[in-house]
Amino acid sequence: MRHGTDGTHLRRPAAGLAALVLAIAAVVIGGRPVQAAPAAPGDRTAAATVDLSRWMGDMHTYLDDRPLNRIAMPGSHDSGSWNIPADPVLCTSGWSYNVASLDPRLAASISRAQSSSLTGQLDEGARYLDLRLCLQDGQWRTFHGAPMGGPFFDDGSGEASSVKRWIDAHPSEVVLIDVSAAAPAGTDLSEPLTRLRDLFGARVATRTELSPTSPYGDFTKAGKNVVLIDSSAGVDQPWAWHADSISDRGSYPAGDPSWWEILKSFFNGSPPQQIYDQTLSLNRAALARDPGADAGRFFVLSSIVQPDLQIPQLFLIRLLSPFFPASVRDNYLMYLANGLNPQLVTKLRTDWRAPELARNMNIVTIDNLGHRPQGDLQRAVIDINTLSARLG
Repeated sequence: MRHGTDGTHLRRPAAGLAALVLAIAAVVIGGRPVQAAPAAPGDRTAAATVDLSRWMGDMHTYLDDRPLNRIAMPGSHDSGSWNIPADPVLCTSGWSYNVASLDPRLAASISRAQSSSLTGQLDEGARYLDLRLCLQDGQWRTFHGAPMGGPFFDDGSGEASSVKRWIDAHPSEVVLIDVSAAAPAGTDLSEPLTRLRDLFGARVATRTELSPTSPYGDFTKAGKNVVLIDSSAGVDQPWAWHADSISDRGSYPAGDPSWWEILKSFFNGSPPQQIYDQTLSLNRAALARDPGADAGRFFVLSSIVQPDLQIPQLFLIRLLSPFFPASVRDNYLMYLANGLNPQLVTKLRTDWRAPELARNMNIVTIDNLGHRPQGDLQRAVIDINTLSARLG
């Protein structure tokens, strides 16, 4: 065996010959490349190269014995908002309807939090979907605040069936779907969750058999790779996990600032970095906090921007719209997210890898999940599992 000048082993000549034989075989077999054999069960796949559409299955040797609420996994914030159009129809039951009706286009700009479809987000590594549905004119549609996206259930263009097909095709990927519903008074809020349960069938985990602290391997062995969380408290069934099965441990940036705070931020300039610093500070404090009673719950670290204090700046941008690119004017929330997300990557790769913080990492919700090149933000989250496996 030959050695390189740095002492490393060089590949045997026979290996190069084998590669040539495989290449010739690929041409002979209809021009299709010969697929490499799957990794042996004992192999440990690296987060840097794992296929994001099946990262849980590929990294199962890290995860099998680990409680689901102690697995670091990417999640998407306001997952269904990706298809809110520039001129949206508004959900009259939405919490921000009155404000959004003053300028629907501006409302859409700070409501669109994702750029990929739900299945796109799953392919990009998300294992937690923050699904918000509004019943408007007899149809359940995705929404955020008040601006609505497309229809969710099947009517020729709904997304529910495509999510179901993805779930069926990825049995090793456990997906948490957190459902909150808005509807006119007197509406049965159990309908969307019940329809999802009927759609996913036997794949839905029940809280009488499994819990947030159950190991990932218990979910996959039982064939249960969907957790339906009822954030609207509309269903009292074992397959509907209660809203209190999740805690953000104080990481969610407080909304609804007073008009005085908004006005003050306008005159102070309130650069986006102030918003980023608030998010990162809340995240750091939540990771460092003793879970206490939350140790038995899922932990959603809300690594998202709070754009409310930027509303005056957005009004100014819209007033001077010819001087601003559409990426800022029409997608302001994602513009802010694209400034925060590189800083999240840095934190996840450095400060937040400290043992006392990494042990607490679970779901990390992200705006514009798939924007980062090569999925480096998702991979930085997933890689915490390789550290946690060493920490125990």
